[in-house]
Amino acid sequence: MKKRFLALISILLILFLAACGPDRTNTSEDQEEDQNENNTEADNPESLLIWAPVDQAPDIEEIVAGYTEETGINVEVLPFAMDEQEEAMSLDGPSGNGPDLFFQPGIGSLSVKGLVQPMTVDQEVLDTYSEGSVEALSYEGEIYGLPAVVESLALYYNKDLVQEAPETMADIENIAANLTDAANDEFGFLYPATDFYFSFPFMAGYGAEIFGKDGDVFNVDELGLASESAVKGGELIQGWFESGYIPTGITMDVVGGLFNDGKVGAIINGPWALAEHKEALGDKLGTAPIPKLENGEHPVTFLGTKGWMLSAYSEYPDAATDLAIYLTNEASLKTYFDSTGEMPANSAILSSEEFQNDPLLNGFATQLENANPFPPVPALSAVWDPMADALTFITQEEDVKGSLESAEEQINQDIQLNYK
Repeated sequence: MKKRFLALISILLILFLAACGPDRTNTSEDQEEDQNENNTEADNPESLLIWAPVDQAPDIEEIVAGYTEETGINVEVLPFAMDEQEEAMSLDGPSGNGPDLFFQPGIGSLSVKGLVQPMTVDQEVLDTYSEGSVEALSYEGEIYGLPAVVESLALYYNKDLVQEAPETMADIENIAANLTDAANDEFGFLYPATDFYFSFPFMAGYGAEIFGKDGDVFNVDELGLASESAVKGGELIQGWFESGYIPTGITMDVVGGLFNDGKVGAIINGPWALAEHKEALGDKLGTAPIPKLENGEHPVTFLGTKGWMLSAYSEYPDAATDLAIYLTNEASLKTYFDSTGEMPANSAILSSEEFQNDPLLNGFATQLENANPFPPVPALSAVWDPMADALTFITQEEDVKGSLESAEEQINQDIQLNYK
């Protein structure tokens, strides 16, 4: 009797636990359904945040409005200076306040610092971008951003002051000698000489390189910024200051303002300034490649690529990648070009009849043939500040070779400490 009673209690206990416990009949199906719901939420966020260049933020807001209309995903566009984004990402990213996409001029040290994550993009999409532009936003075989803009420097000139596009540096120096009256803020030729981006082309035109190469691989231990070729370019630059053609401390804002006011014959600037200069000078504006050096070579400018980088801290990498594709498709980049004048990183647009037949774009198109991409290595970030200091000393008539050697020493120390 006792055994029968205990058995009955056991049966009742099992039934009780089964009734109170979870229904596991469709456990795997329910879990799969829950997971699909979570995936849908993760892949389709309510909103995305992007950091956009300050001056172009309104144009980008116009473009992303179409994306929101198509997808239902709101895109918040926060104006943010490009040169401040990397440092801010290091702080805002880990705290959850960073963007999903941010706009940068190359990969730089972003991958080494862990601020970006790889994108997965179909080859069909990648094939739409201009040659070399995707590689500029890639590192060690991984794509971290999609290109929006390609750019290089060229010569702008005022046809009222300079009737024909100068072809040689000798022509430039003659223009400077004839038109410069510094007391009245009138100049023949100006550019921001302490900016390495603007001045290195004169060194590169003589054969200088930032880093040596072993085949197709850059050797960051082999610097070429104090080479004989670099010194020759530095001496050319210094000569313009010794002759009084360019005042010390000149900035791009001052250069652009004086040129727009009709007080400068020729300047060096990028396509981002085309709309501004065209508005100021109208039919008086001309463009040309940067004139040839005495060795018969054009200065070798940087081929820059700016694009949308995928933050390492984005919780929605697939949606953010989809937005980057939208921001850099043909229609979006055409809108962006029409608004900003910046050259789109899209092969179809660059090869279009409208682009090929625009006389103001011809100068840039020719100069692009004499442009090289930035070395796609994080150690490039170590170059800018020391070279800016060296160029400052050069424009102040300090020893050219000594200034460049000092910069090389600083760069090498930074590379060994932070990029090896």
